[in-house]
Amino acid sequence: MEERNFMWPGHYPERCPPDDVEDVSGVVFRFTNRANPKHKDFLSYYELKPNEDWGDKACQARGLSVYISENDCKTALAAVPALRKKSLCVAELSSETGMIGGTPSKNNYNHKTLWSLISAHDLAEIFMPIDTMKVINA
Repeated sequence: MEERNFMWPGHYPERCPPDDVEDVSGVVFRFTNRANPKHKDFLSYYELKPNEDWGDKACQARGLSVYISENDCKTALAAVPALRKKSLCVAELSSETGMIGGTPSKNNYNHKTLWSLISAHDLAEIFMPIDTMKVINA
């Protein structure tokens, strides 16, 4: 990764985001708790629970769970039943938005984390709801 001059929050652990991430560029999907996303839908786990001991997930907890294709969303919906209760939003993001990297899990190998350089309020304005059923039935 080339040298970055981004200013990450002081609560980020050392080497977070990790060296193997890249500038975000293109379409990004996020599951949210409501059809019309609010800033709360774009708070990291760390921001929601700053006193939690995140252990080896401390860096990932500072980012947001995202996917980069409808097919990845469909795979996630099949693998993670809890996502079926959520709404799906999409945005076209550029490098000024932040960094993105793969953070797969045993049942969700297409999972990515977005470390955002813009506020949760700004993200809520950028992400637009889409029909989750369209993705499921694609």
